[in-house]
Amino acid sequence: MQLTKEQIKAIALGALDVTETEGYIRFHRFTAEERTAVINPNLDYPAGVQLICRTDGTSLVLSGRTISKTGVRSYYTFDIYENGSRIGTITNLQDEDAVGSYATQTYPVGDFSASFPLGPGEKELRIVIPHSVLAEISELTITDAAYVLPVARKTRLVAYGDSITQGYDALHPSNTYPMRLAEALGAELFNKGLGGVCFTPAMGAAPSGVQADAVLVAYGTNDWNHFDRDTFTASAAGFFENLVRQYGVTPIYAITPIWRGDHLEKVPPFGPFADLEEVIRTVCQPWPTVQIISGMPLVPHDAACFGDLYLHPNDTGFAAYAAHLLEKIGTL
Repeated sequence: MQLTKEQIKAIALGALDVTETEGYIRFHRFTAEERTAVINPNLDYPAGVQLICRTDGTSLVLSGRTISKTGVRSYYTFDIYENGSRIGTITNLQDEDAVGSYATQTYPVGDFSASFPLGPGEKELRIVIPHSVLAEISELTITDAAYVLPVARKTRLVAYGDSITQGYDALHPSNTYPMRLAEALGAELFNKGLGGVCFTPAMGAAPSGVQADAVLVAYGTNDWNHFDRDTFTASAAGFFENLVRQYGVTPIYAITPIWRGDHLEKVPPFGPFADLEEVIRTVCQPWPTVQIISGMPLVPHDAACFGDLYLHPNDTGFAAYAAHLLEKIGTL
């Protein structure tokens, strides 16, 4: 059974819409209003999107293409799971080669196609789409399938943030901290992370298209590099005011910036990196639905936990990040 666009849309989690152009299916995670709130090439990247279904098929064929629109990251991986166990990947960077500052190197993108044998009987398939490139599907075939049924999640988690929330530099998209957390909570993830962005009040005001059960917010490390304290404070305050207005009584978890390897080497106009948390705490005081989670303890202060050795966690760093977040949040 080769799935149609509508069938793929029915099993897609984390996508607000699924479209098809010239035979390629694309997943969209932002509303039109969000796309006008910021200008960013990562808007087209399907971070947090996955396809989950129950089926009796005997094999899986997945084909499509990948495009790096930013030029910043070009590695990618599709993770394929059967009944909770990863049975394969489609990737241009093997795990054993992901050493040192692997994430900043250049890797080939373009057409891909692979097939995976499946076990007997009914099983749950899970395909996690890359977060680091634009990934489009031209064929999804489940051989000998009499049925392909969606698998829904009862709760929804929305994650706002910068490149770290988008998933840089997890080798596997299933290992980013928002995806790990959502899976642990049994929630559908809507990843609103975008590489390079800062607190933007217009993004907080833009309708997300999601009735969320919880919201994560993790900005600040880019703001620290670019803005003085007054500008940062005004932008953060405007963002949270708009976000609280949008989500009402929904819990919002504001994660202050995690450790970065150069935070003691420079003092930009904002001032010391350590002051970010204090400012965010002060900004969020008027909003009882906002809970502050200190970011510095979440990821080990060790370059070996970062894909670029100083800023973006790798799979090991993200595992620690998600585990510590889960301790703070508990359940939805």
